[in-house]
Amino acid sequence: MKIPELFDPYVELFQILDGKGQLHSPNGQFLGRLSSKADYVNSILNPVGDYGNSFSPISIHNPQGDYGGEFGIYSPFNPNCLNPPLICFLDQPILVLTINPSLCTNGLKRVDPYLMLTIYEALSNTPFTGQSPPALPLARKAALAQLQAKIAQLNVTLFGLSNEE
Repeated sequence: MKIPELFDPYVELFQILDGKGQLHSPNGQFLGRLSSKADYVNSILNPVGDYGNSFSPISIHNPQGDYGGEFGIYSPFNPNCLNPPLICFLDQPILVLTINPSLCTNGLKRVDPYLMLTIYEALSNTPFTGQSPPALPLARKAALAQLQAKIAQLNVTLFGLSNEE
């Protein structure tokens, strides 16, 4: 699947986070690792794992769960959700995963969950061509600064969600 060039900044960002980023609910629940590898046990794309399974109570893919579907209290797919999942890197929240256009994010930028999942599904069929972030833990601050610089470039308004507060 070819993702339109408009989304290149997001593709680059999610390539950096591939295998390293994590999803966490504001209630503290770990919701999986951002990974394009569907066979990785903690991947949000693993259809038989806890975090990619549509029946798991701790998966964003479960339409009847607290973390998934359009009515889940912590679901990124709930247009009225006030506490959607956070994308974290090096234990720091860096993005809010939500379709709620009016959510106050306290300075964090929003990203659409459908876009994120589409990018990871595309990456699962495409070899990584970008640069990996610096080795951890030697360059934790440098890796976080690199990622924050990428996030700062995400000023595109997509799907009716403005990243400007």
